[in-house]
Amino acid sequence: MLPPGIFSRRSRRSMIRGARAYLRRRGSHPRWFQSLRMFYRLRMLLLLRTQRRISSLVRRREAELYVDGEEAFKRIDEVLRGARHTIIIHMFIWLDDPTGRSVAKRLVEAADRGVNVHVTKDASGDLFELDHDFLTTRTDGEGVWKRFWHHPNIIVETAEERNHAKVYIIDGETMLFGGMNIADNYRYEWHDFLIELRGARFVHEYLSSSSRTYTHDPVRLVLNTLHHNAVRDAITELLSEAEREIILEQAYLSDPAIVDLLAKRSHDGIHVRIILPLRSGMHHSANIVATATLMDKGNDTYLEIFRYPGMLHGKLMLIDRRKAFIGSANMMTSSLDAMGEINVLITGRNHDVVRRVRETVRSDLIRSVPLQGPPKLKWVTRVLAYLGL
Repeated sequence: MLPPGIFSRRSRRSMIRGARAYLRRRGSHPRWFQSLRMFYRLRMLLLLRTQRRISSLVRRREAELYVDGEEAFKRIDEVLRGARHTIIIHMFIWLDDPTGRSVAKRLVEAADRGVNVHVTKDASGDLFELDHDFLTTRTDGEGVWKRFWHHPNIIVETAEERNHAKVYIIDGETMLFGGMNIADNYRYEWHDFLIELRGARFVHEYLSSSSRTYTHDPVRLVLNTLHHNAVRDAITELLSEAEREIILEQAYLSDPAIVDLLAKRSHDGIHVRIILPLRSGMHHSANIVATATLMDKGNDTYLEIFRYPGMLHGKLMLIDRRKAFIGSANMMTSSLDAMGEINVLITGRNHDVVRRVRETVRSDLIRSVPLQGPPKLKWVTRVLAYLGL
């Protein structure tokens, strides 16, 4: 069933913009440099904070996981309300719906308090916004959108970078990211994850595209940037080094190299459990073909594939119950090789985030239905999968 309004003039404009941005070659864009300059101005402000403020910040937990939209958007609302001087948002999809307007309202309220707001919206996401697209609110939007687009403390850029990241940065100290775009589906319907990192070093690493590679860091950013794609290497290394168990919760799984590696690890005696959505909308056929390939190539003694009831939009990996890999990257070739992404690797069996991931995975496995055999593939399914649908 086609989405309502798909043939409207607004939808056509949005899809054309998104397709053009996606097909255009990735290149440098001033967004990174403008945001980085803003960060260094923030850094100087932070140095002027009292020692008491700095000490209290250090004592707070470094990372926290929010599961599903109720938790996630409550936290997003809290940090936007509490912003003191700067908010930076990088977003892939931002719909003109109640959730989209509520975030815009919080940003206008922050700007009224004197907070500087810098928003970058990637044009590739327009392909999925149809007749609720973000950019049309600049000319046709009513209510809060008029103040949002014309507020002197709010800067909005559109970038054609194919940057799939969804990031909020508050006062140069707090960063939230994951799989959630700004839309009602993510807030009320879909199963997804948001991670919060606290500490200026994470903000610096992201804005400067210079994630550290120290293996002893319990919390480490892994980025796909304009100049280097680190996410595929990190996933490959984690899967290859697993000693007992691999658990994936993925919205989209189709990359041939990842599929082959998962099958191989099952033959190595590693328990591989994969949770996919019952129906994922876009990329559904590609998921089915990947599932059939895995069940054909893998060792069914060690390989299990589950269907989650409803839309699972998360991108989560749990290795040996002590390493959690969470973020925006899907296990599809375009995401791993051609799009900007941000993930985090958190290590430690007793880390609060890893514990929460174990609890979530356990609950999701109970809710999901195991596949009893490979799905039958029709020719149309293969064609749609080839097209990435």
